[in-house]
Amino acid sequence: MTVNLTEFKKQYNEFMKKYNLPSFKELNENFEIDKIDRETECILRIVRKVMMEKIVNSLGFLEMLINPMNAPRIYLSYIKSITNEDKQSIEKIYTDLGEVSLFSLDLEIDYSEKKEAELIKRVFNVWNSLKPEFRRIMENMKKPGIIEKKEKSYFG
Repeated sequence: MTVNLTEFKKQYNEFMKKYNLPSFKELNENFEIDKIDRETECILRIVRKVMMEKIVNSLGFLEMLINPMNAPRIYLSYIKSITNEDKQSIEKIYTDLGEVSLFSLDLEIDYSEKKEAELIKRVFNVWNSLKPEFRRIMENMKKPGIIEKKEKSYFG
């Protein structure tokens, strides 16, 4: 059964007040929670799961940059010319997102409305603190450095 967006916002706003959560608008702009279209008694769990989709996707992307064995060709010029500063940023973002991902796994085992709310706040805050760094990496990716090709020469 689907729930309409107005009703979902109303239900979320009750939890927002109870646990001092980010606004529906802020979460939706960052994590597209308006795509939740089913009724549930565990609203915060579903919100957290949707948020974690973005975190897990971002981790996968960063993993590809860190371990580019089968990276798509579109990223290779950036990967080959990546700066130490970008490497450090990628590692930091990866570590921080990985940490919240691990906390999320705990909630897959045991449900707790309060812990769901705490993790929603934490994921939201971590994501927003990392966005400027992530944005900078994405901009650098669009304009990778030029790699000097070594000319082969034969002195014979």
